[in-house]
Amino acid sequence: MNYIEYVKYLKEFKILLEKEGLKFRNLDSAISTIQTHQDLKYEIKPPIKIELKGKFPKRLSHTNVKVLELEFDLNLHGTFQNAIDGRDPFSSYGLNIVIFGLSESSENMLVNAMHLDRHDGTKSNSVHPYYHFQFGGNELKKNVQEYGQVLILDSPRIMYHPMDFILTIDFIVSNFLPETWERLKKESMYISVLKKVQKLFVEPYFRSFVNFFDNVPNQWKHHELYPQLV
Repeated sequence: MNYIEYVKYLKEFKILLEKEGLKFRNLDSAISTIQTHQDLKYEIKPPIKIELKGKFPKRLSHTNVKVLELEFDLNLHGTFQNAIDGRDPFSSYGLNIVIFGLSESSENMLVNAMHLDRHDGTKSNSVHPYYHFQFGGNELKKNVQEYGQVLILDSPRIMYHPMDFILTIDFIVSNFLPETWERLKKESMYISVLKKVQKLFVEPYFRSFVNFFDNVPNQWKHHELYPQLV
C-alpha cells in the first residue's frame, strides 16, 4: 500500500461514516498532510467529538447520565514501507479517547479517559509493551479538578496493536456505537477497507508472536510488544 491508495481508503471510509451521521472535517487536513509527506504521517487535532446516542454502556458508575460524548485525537508518524516489511510501522504514536458525561443529579462533568501510545524505548523498571492501552492519564487529570476520596493509581499497561484512523473508528463504533457498527459491517466497502488496513497494521503485530513460537526470524522484535514473553 502507498499513500495514494491509503488516501483513497480514507475518503471512502469518510463517505460511509457521513451516511451514519458521523462528521469528520478534521480528516481533510490529515489527508492533505499525508499527500504532502507522501507517507504515513498525520494527526487528528483538535479532537473529534462523537455523541453517544441510544443505549449507553451497560455499566456506568453514575446513573441517570443524560448526555454522553466521546472525543478522540490521534497523532502518528511512520512509514508505509515499514508496515509492508512487517516492521514497527510507527516511530511515534499517540491516541487519546475521553468520554464526558453529565448526570441529571449533578451539574459536574463526569470524565473517563484512556490512551493508546507507543513507548519511546527508554528503559523502565515496570513492564512496558511498545504499544499499550492505559486508563486515566493526562487527559483525565486535565479535565478533573476534584477526586474526592477516590484513590487513582496507574493502571497496568495493556498490550494492544497500533491503530490508524480507520482502525480507531472501528474500535470506537464497535465498543460504543454497536448499532452503528452493525450497519457499517453490512457495507461491502467498509469491510473491504477494514481488511486492507488490518492486513497492514494488525497482521505484522500478531505474526511476530507466531514467528517467535515457531522459531522463525521476525522483523519486529517480540519483546518490544510482549516484554513478558520468554
